[in-house]
Amino acid sequence: MNYSRAERETTIVYDEEERIAHIYTASQITIRRLDKLCAEHPDVYRRTWTETEEQKITAARYECPSKYIRFGKPASEQKRAQGVRMYENRMKNQQKNF
Repeated sequence: MNYSRAERETTIVYDEEERIAHIYTASQITIRRLDKLCAEHPDVYRRTWTETEEQKITAARYECPSKYIRFGKPASEQKRAQGVRMYENRMKNQQKNF
């Protein structure tokens, strides 16, 4: 099934008893990221289900220990300003090299 951009969701369900995260996604970006993790760490990440259309994966389900799901806090003003300065310096250096 071809999903619209609005339908390409990712859902994470935690099983607190088994401490496993069940991840459903129809996002191609998330599928690629999770497939890479499955290939690099097959003992931790695994794909449990796949939906395909014309030999293309349109959605998938994965499992991993719930401790690998993280939520980050926003960067401080100081860190954001530092990132902007680094980006601007990099752009200046690239323009000098042309």
